[in-house]
Amino acid sequence: MKTLLFSLTLLPILLHTSLIAADSPPKMAVIGEIESLTLEKEKVQFQARIDTGAQTSSISAINIQQYERDGKKWVRFEINGGPDDQAIKMERPLSRIVQIKRHGADAVERPVVYLIVSIGNIKCRCEFSLTDRSKYEFPVLIGRNFLSGRAMVDVSRKHLAHPISKEESKK
Repeated sequence: MKTLLFSLTLLPILLHTSLIAADSPPKMAVIGEIESLTLEKEKVQFQARIDTGAQTSSISAINIQQYERDGKKWVRFEINGGPDDQAIKMERPLSRIVQIKRHGADAVERPVVYLIVSIGNIKCRCEFSLTDRSKYEFPVLIGRNFLSGRAMVDVSRKHLAHPISKEESKK
C-alpha cells in the first residue's frame, strides 16, 4: 500500500518533468552578428552578416545568366574572392526564382541556388539568392534558412563561431 501511495505521489512530478524536457529547445550554436563563412566546394572564405529579418540567404554574384541544360534550368555566375581576389566561375541548378520586395521600390526577381557552406562547425546545404552585393559591406547575408534549428544570434558580439583555418577548410 505504501508503494502504491508513493508511486501515485511521484507520478505527477515525473510527468511534469518530462513535459518540461519535451518543451526544451534543442541545443544550438550561438553565433555573432558577423561571422566567417566558407563556401565548402570552392574552399573560399567570406565575411557574412547575419540577418534574422531575411528569410533567404544571399551571396554577391556577377554575370548571372540563366540557361537550360538537359531540359533543366541552370544558373551560371561569378563570385569574387578566389586566389588573388579573382572571380570564381560557378554553375548550379536553378532552385527557384524569388521576388525581393524593397521598401519604396519595385520588387526584383533573383535566381536562387543551393550552396554548401559552413560557419564554424555548422555545415549546411541551403538556398542562396544571387545578386550583386558589391555596394554592401558584406558579400554574404545569412538568413533564417541557414539559422533555423542550427544557430541563435547574439547581435551584441561578432565572430563567436569556431573559426576554421585555411588548412582545415581545405580538408
